[in-house]
Amino acid sequence: MRAKIHTMVNSLAFALWINLIILINATLIGIETFHTSTLIVYTQRIILGIFTLEIALRFIGRTSTRDYFADGWNVFDIVIVSVSYIPDSLFENSAALSVFRIMRVFRILRLVKTLPELKVIVSVLLKSLKSLGYTFILLFIFMYMYAIIGVILFRGGPVAANGPSVGPTSPDPYGTIMESFFTLFRIMTGEDWTDLRYNLLGGQVVGATDWLITAYHVSWLGLSAFLLINLVVGAVVNNYDQVMAEYQAEQEDNDPSEAGTITELNRKVDLLTQQVSELLSKVDRKQEHSPG
Repeated sequence: MRAKIHTMVNSLAFALWINLIILINATLIGIETFHTSTLIVYTQRIILGIFTLEIALRFIGRTSTRDYFADGWNVFDIVIVSVSYIPDSLFENSAALSVFRIMRVFRILRLVKTLPELKVIVSVLLKSLKSLGYTFILLFIFMYMYAIIGVILFRGGPVAANGPSVGPTSPDPYGTIMESFFTLFRIMTGEDWTDLRYNLLGGQVVGATDWLITAYHVSWLGLSAFLLINLVVGAVVNNYDQVMAEYQAEQEDNDPSEAGTITELNRKVDLLTQQVSELLSKVDRKQEHSPG
């Protein structure tokens, strides 16, 4: 019984059926943001029941309980589906529990589990986050240094930093260290960083010369957007190659029949080559003993 259920839940037809249910569920979640009806509510309940049945079938068809809970996607499914059973009345009476209502949206991410290619990409992202810790630390150190320098050099009020056309309630981009952090992030993304420079030119901020303003903004853009970000991209690409190699090796291990077929085919080719060689040798010997 367990073997049959295991085969069923790992079949292509079952995966396609679950993908269709997830897509319907995602569509209804979007529709509920501007319209709801009794039909949608009952349909969502049926879908929730299907998700619960899927979890039960996957648990019954597990190879072992340890392997089942060792898979993070299975734990993710259990948490997301369990949260969906919390009554809506609790969300209305508690602001803290409203977070759980938001978690229902994450049911869309269950689509990643059923598509191996998406799982590989998510694995790359998670592995990259683990290996990029020191890169982010280095980025934070440089950002912290530039943020302090920006506050010291360019703090001068909202009009001086944002230009005369900006209202008095607009914050000074370099007025505080936190605002300076956001300004540096804005420069790193390339969002209107030249306007920051132009608005500071012309002696609007005391002690900040034009060449110093230019050197500050250009050096930060070059350091962050071209050097540090490229380190991140390089690490992601490297992790992608590693994860793909592991995925391909796992696919070969999970399909021993194909590997056995190739091995058998190679054995037959070797045997045929040996027989042909022996046949050619016999022909040569006969020709040597044949008269004139």
